[in-house]
Amino acid sequence: MSKPILNVGNVKLSIASVTVAFADKSSSLCEYEGLRKEDIYEVHRYKCRDAIIDIYVSSDGKSCILGFSAASLKNLDSERPLEIELASSRSRKALVLTTHKDAAKCYSNAFGYYNQIAIGKEPRGSKPPDDPEYPPKLSYIEHEEYTRGYPCWSYPMLSEDFDQIPYYSIFLLANYGSEYLALLTLTNGHTTTYIEPGLKLRAFLGETMKNVELNWMASISIDCDPYNAVKTCIKYASSYVMFKLRRLKKQPIFIDRIGWCSWNALLTEDLSHYNVIGIVKGLLDRGLRLGWVVIDDGWQDEVRKEDWPRRILRRLSANERFPEGLKGVVEGLKKLGVDLVGLWHTINIHWSGFDRTLAEELNVKSYFSMFNESYVPPSTLNEAFEFYEKFFSWVKINGLDFVKVDNQWVIHVLYDGDYSVGRASKNVELALQSAAYAKGLDILNCMCMAPENYSHFLFSNAMRISMDYIPFWKADAKLHTIFSVYNALLFSHITYPDYDMFMSYDPYAKVHAVARLFSSGPIYITDREPAKTDLDLLKRFILPDGRLVKVDEPALPTRDILFRDPYNEPILLKIASKAGRSIVVAAFNVNRIGEQVEDSLTLDALPLTVERGEYVYYKVFGNEYGLLKTGEKLNISLGELEVEVITLAPVKNGRAVVGLKEYILPSALIKVLEAVDGRIFVKAATSGTLLYYSNGVFNEAKVEKESPIEVR
Repeated sequence: MSKPILNVGNVKLSIASVTVAFADKSSSLCEYEGLRKEDIYEVHRYKCRDAIIDIYVSSDGKSCILGFSAASLKNLDSERPLEIELASSRSRKALVLTTHKDAAKCYSNAFGYYNQIAIGKEPRGSKPPDDPEYPPKLSYIEHEEYTRGYPCWSYPMLSEDFDQIPYYSIFLLANYGSEYLALLTLTNGHTTTYIEPGLKLRAFLGETMKNVELNWMASISIDCDPYNAVKTCIKYASSYVMFKLRRLKKQPIFIDRIGWCSWNALLTEDLSHYNVIGIVKGLLDRGLRLGWVVIDDGWQDEVRKEDWPRRILRRLSANERFPEGLKGVVEGLKKLGVDLVGLWHTINIHWSGFDRTLAEELNVKSYFSMFNESYVPPSTLNEAFEFYEKFFSWVKINGLDFVKVDNQWVIHVLYDGDYSVGRASKNVELALQSAAYAKGLDILNCMCMAPENYSHFLFSNAMRISMDYIPFWKADAKLHTIFSVYNALLFSHITYPDYDMFMSYDPYAKVHAVARLFSSGPIYITDREPAKTDLDLLKRFILPDGRLVKVDEPALPTRDILFRDPYNEPILLKIASKAGRSIVVAAFNVNRIGEQVEDSLTLDALPLTVERGEYVYYKVFGNEYGLLKTGEKLNISLGELEVEVITLAPVKNGRAVVGLKEYILPSALIKVLEAVDGRIFVKAATSGTLLYYSNGVFNEAKVEKESPIEVR
């Protein structure tokens, strides 16, 4: 065994074994040959009869990035060329994010059933249970089966030990008691890496080759604080692979206004010029100032082959349901007062690509994918950029402002056999982003939680971080919220997290709305019937001009639930962030069996810095307030799918300002100004009822927009 690659506190991480697999289906366990220094790297050499593997480690003492190069006499296996087993002391528990296709098998019947009910049509298939099993038991699956399962989402699961890690996992946070280890897998060079049972890193190539240049496989960080471990792990990775941190990238143009998306409202069959204009006009007429609209799947002039996913774009044109073309519906929306309009397409332009005549129409090169059995964008950087640049020119000519790019995971397999997964995904992702931004188009990314995608989000700064919203399904309100919250622990460092659209008149709309307010990402509804739109709910987080009232930064799960299971245990799902000067917490009862849950909140459980020892708490929906000090507990009791939002306003000199009572996040709309003589003034961004605490008394006062008042 080599010397430890990381040794922090009680956590010692070493390479236990290295195994090489060849195209002839043979494999060899390598022997350790020794260590050498090469520039800033430590290089551990492993050797077997037919191959030499160099394991590269770059470390700052608490974080490291792990990579490899290979020189082989025989062709390496394209699916499992290398396996590195890591040795570590036993962790107490690990939170794992997996892309295993069976992780959300409980959703299989839900789409056909509830998506149809939500639009007033006969459901397809049998009704799914309201209390499905999650997580399911996951076993090994072959790569072919994995790719045919659309493995585009990651799902949180708890592992009691490393042997329980699911196959095709991409991230873990392990609890060692006094330290925490975060590990993120990457796509780089030629390969994509997954975490597998036993704390093994397994590379995937996608192309048969003998020699592999240096590929970075995983970033690892150890810290006494779990949130710092995750943050440092991702930051360290961004220094070596092709993505930037969210905070360093441009904010998306659609992030601060309420939007509407056609998907659940109309699906594909009902998507038309008439229906889009009609619904949007109905929402505007009711006083909802929409800032943006997404024309989702269903606009295309397409060829359908066999089952639903076998849909190929015939030509660059909308279908007969858009008699004035895309330009006509975009102009119609903007005449109504909608500022931004986005268009849905996939990374390969349509679910199964496009007809060759489309490439001829654009006068660009294309690639025939055996996986899709149709044409897709080419895999070389220059040719892919030219393809997307001309495609986005057409998008821009039609008056569109941004694109929703779906099905992005598929670059994992589109070029299989001809190009390595690392090379192809880097070229296609960077070409897509560069061409879009060159044309002045922003991107809302979707089906993109695979390493091939997030490892290359150089410009993109908004991504869906959970599987699709299913309207009216109790189980989705629970599981979708859980998926989003735990996935945000990772992905909120890379982009703004998108929790997906929702219907405002869904029976569980309050849960969906609050979760999205705490995402700090885009928020958009998918109402079909404007007369049913719940304006009372929406007005609690949308200003009259369409601006959103939401948290300052993506919320994270509290410390006490990082390694707990709110679906199967009697605990609340709790997340926290900041809104102005106050800390804000959302608590959800997402318990599987629907029982009343009694839980509590303490200041030391918060995932952020607590600057004061005393806070005023205000329960927004319960209209309850009081004081919470360090070491004390605030009790919370919620029934099934009930939610509570708690504002924690810091107490200073016996005074605290909560904010505007009319909004779910009262503190987000106020500025607290302190004069040199100690007096406190409050200026509100809109009119409302100001809640504040002064000298042991809770008070209310009417305030006018932008008119400062003194809090005495």
